[in-house]
Amino acid sequence: MKKIFIDYGDRINTAILGVVKDILKDLSDSKISSNHCFYISFKTKDKNVKISDNLKKEYPNEMTIVLQNQFWNLVVKKNSFSVTLSFNKKKESLEIPYKSVTKFYDPFVKFSIQLDSKEERKKLTKTIEKNKQVKDKAEKIITLDDFRKK
Repeated sequence: MKKIFIDYGDRINTAILGVVKDILKDLSDSKISSNHCFYISFKTKDKNVKISDNLKKEYPNEMTIVLQNQFWNLVVKKNSFSVTLSFNKKKESLEIPYKSVTKFYDPFVKFSIQLDSKEERKKLTKTIEKNKQVKDKAEKIITLDDFRKK
C-alpha cells in the first residue's frame, strides 16, 4: 500500500473555501445583513475563470471584486460561483472557481483570510530544495588548504 503525506495546506484551504461558499450561498438566499460587504480576490489567469477580454486585459493576474449592494444574479455552484457586476456602468458576468480565490475580506466584522495556492507551495518547496542542494554542494568543496602542512 502506498503511503501518502498529508497536505495540511490543501486541506485547510478546502475547509476555508467551504466557509466562503456557505457565506456566498447565504448571500444569494438574502440571509445576510446589508451591512456586510465582501471583497473577493481571485487569479484571473486560472483557466476556469470566465471574465470578459476587457477585464482580462485590465487585470491580467489578479482581480478584486466587491459584493455589497450592486450585484446581480449571484449563483453558487459546487466548484464556482457566478455574479453580474457593473464596471464603468456596464454589466459584466463573471464565473469564478473557488480554487482561484486568493483572499476574502468582510470589513464589517473585520474577518479576513488569505489562501495559498498549491502552485505557490510547490514553488516554495522547489526553492527550498534548490537552496539545500546548493548548500550541500558547497559543503563538499575541498580546498587545497585542507592538505597543506601548517
